[in-house]
Amino acid sequence: MLLYTVIPPELIFEDDSGENSPCEPVEVKKGAVSLMVQPLSAGQGRITRVISTDPQDFLNPEWQPGTIMSIF
Repeated sequence: MLLYTVIPPELIFEDDSGENSPCEPVEVKKGAVSLMVQPLSAGQGRITRVISTDPQDFLNPEWQPGTIMSIF
């Protein structure tokens, strides 16, 4: 069977048991900016996406994708 898709194979063939599956990203508001954060451990997460209409928000090094931050 061939699949022609842009979806990563990990998402197509993920295990139904739920083990070793990444947590779903959550939206965190910091002022007027929304950040998509991948939970890592209790109270911490990795920024995966910046959601804003202000271009200056994307230049803020504090909100750079990959940065570990406190979720609460």
